[in-house]
Amino acid sequence: MFFQRQHNTDGICKKNRCGNVFGNKIKSKLGIKTVISVFSIASLIFAFAVANVQAFNAVNKSTSIVEKLFHELQPSVVHIQVLGFARLKNGAIMPEEDIGTGFFINNNGDILTNFHVIGNASKIDVSFLKYKNVKANIIGTDPSSDIAIIHINPKGRKIVPVVLGNSDNLKVGERVMAIGNPYNLYQTVTTGIISGLKRSLIFPTARFYGNIIQTDAAINFGNSGGPLVNYRGHVIGINTAKLAGEAQNIGFAIPINLAERNIPELIKYGRIIKPWLGIEAIKVTKSFSRLFGIKNVSKGLLVEKVFPRSPAYKAGIRAGKRIIQMKAMTYVLGGDIITRINNKKVDSFSSLERMISSFIPGQVVVLKIHTNNKIKFIKVKLGAQPS
Repeated sequence: MFFQRQHNTDGICKKNRCGNVFGNKIKSKLGIKTVISVFSIASLIFAFAVANVQAFNAVNKSTSIVEKLFHELQPSVVHIQVLGFARLKNGAIMPEEDIGTGFFINNNGDILTNFHVIGNASKIDVSFLKYKNVKANIIGTDPSSDIAIIHINPKGRKIVPVVLGNSDNLKVGERVMAIGNPYNLYQTVTTGIISGLKRSLIFPTARFYGNIIQTDAAINFGNSGGPLVNYRGHVIGINTAKLAGEAQNIGFAIPINLAERNIPELIKYGRIIKPWLGIEAIKVTKSFSRLFGIKNVSKGLLVEKVFPRSPAYKAGIRAGKRIIQMKAMTYVLGGDIITRINNKKVDSFSSLERMISSFIPGQVVVLKIHTNNKIKFIKVKLGAQPS
């Protein structure tokens, strides 16, 4: 019995001791779990706080960029006031006032803007920084690309030219800002993104096919000619137009690369000397060919008019003579059909203009011509487009 009791006693002691050890282990694990839980919660709170700080800093950083860029560009952007004259339909001439924006492109006092801002000007005044109503003169204009350069006397005035960027590498979604004078609200800044590329834009004097920048930065009357700027402070476009009607925040800008290559000629000659073929033509399609019985040609340009003494006229390109009226359209049939220039396909007048613009006056191009069911190749020496 003693042995049994002793055994039981030892057994109880062992059992209790084991129970205490097991209990301590449970308490220890509970303590660890509690510490882990508290640490996890603290980590979440810290991460949330860091995220908020980062978001706050990002907003502040974005805001500071706009402030910084505006401060840097403010001296370079000018307000343009134009006094001109407009001819009414009845022949009467009426005075006309216009406003716009421009920006300095060098230290000589040359300002780049839109042609449609100063096209009818008899008097131009610009204002910038502390200088008000400074007289400006027209140096050069190119209505076909809607750009112009005006000039002020730089003496005694602080002039800060902009930095021209590269508009060939733009991306949709890239952040931009516009500076201008909409509705005479001097030095107004709007921000947004590049919302589209390769847009087309048609003016009475200018036509852009697939090379215009679209932006949602607000552009209004008076913004024309002002800079569209990326967040590096480089001018990548010239704000030019907004979509008419009820559309909102759909504005357009001329890529700066298109204007930059023409600036030296505008300053030197007052105009851009462009290559010229000297024809008017209409697009030929399969349905057009079937409708008018044109054989063996389903794509190309039907020549409707050849300008006298033009390169096309001198090369012997023929226009049509047979006039057909269909509904509201008039067609001149029987002329040559151009299908290729230097072995490159031509299927629209806009493609013809793009190809011709890639040459210079004096260069010779080879046209593939379909006429009277025959094919011939004609060499044409391009001339300079008449002013």
